[in-house]
Amino acid sequence: MTNIDDRCGVVVFNPVAGRGHAARACQAAHDRLGARWEWRPTSGPGHAIEIARQAASEGSPVVVACGGDGTAGDVARGVVGSDTALGILPLGTGNDIARNLGIPIDDPVAACDIILSCPVRRIDMGSINGIPFINNAGTGFDARVMQTMNQSIRFLRGKQAFILATLCTFPLFQPFALTIERDDSVAETFPAMMVSVLNGAVYGGGMKACPAGRVDDEELDVLVLKAMSKLQLLALFPRVIAGTHEGHPAVRLFRASRLRLSCDPPQPLNIDGDVTGSTPAIILVQPAALNVISPVGT
Repeated sequence: MTNIDDRCGVVVFNPVAGRGHAARACQAAHDRLGARWEWRPTSGPGHAIEIARQAASEGSPVVVACGGDGTAGDVARGVVGSDTALGILPLGTGNDIARNLGIPIDDPVAACDIILSCPVRRIDMGSINGIPFINNAGTGFDARVMQTMNQSIRFLRGKQAFILATLCTFPLFQPFALTIERDDSVAETFPAMMVSVLNGAVYGGGMKACPAGRVDDEELDVLVLKAMSKLQLLALFPRVIAGTHEGHPAVRLFRASRLRLSCDPPQPLNIDGDVTGSTPAIILVQPAALNVISPVGT
């Protein structure tokens, strides 16, 4: 373990993460980390990548993402490929990256203690159309839900925000024709609702989409929901949230190191909670690509 007085670095702070929750929690985190840590605020989309990349180039041993999954994903993209380690202060809406790494999401002081004292370990990352992601990427219904949550849900966090966004997205969504090629297998085409590719077990505010998923197994965990009626989809979602959906006839769960996706009509892409671009997509695992600070064995 690193001595609590020795570790220092840069904290990348998103002042609007967590619907204002971050602003109320940051003082306690600031006090716990102490004066050896430099706090650098973001000023807009993508700025966290720039700040993190600059900090890594300056030789900062740790860059902490203080905010939500979007901030954590951007900081990871900024430090990947360097010796700098990612730390996480989860003060956002979903906080799924922290959940997958065993970092407490409701106690900023405890999260700071992990940053200060837990070891650095290596985890996988993924890439979608060349864009690295740390937690998840996907298309179809879940990407539409994330669009709704990011644009319209302002007063809820975690599962509650995801559930409300799901209900808001539900009425107008239509299945699409998915063509999916997995590793060296033959491409398949069938009607589908969504594809979620996880580096870990959870996303969507703690939804256990791939219950057996891990961040360090050199593979990505994939959830595919085939086309079904809207009533069937509505009935299935509580099982996906709880992680009890394996075996359902419309569910496919598998691991892969490479995926090729195309959709008709094209669908938006969800990348670590931010929606950008559209299908087609090539998704790859990047084994042991990122240094992170987290409890061992999560």
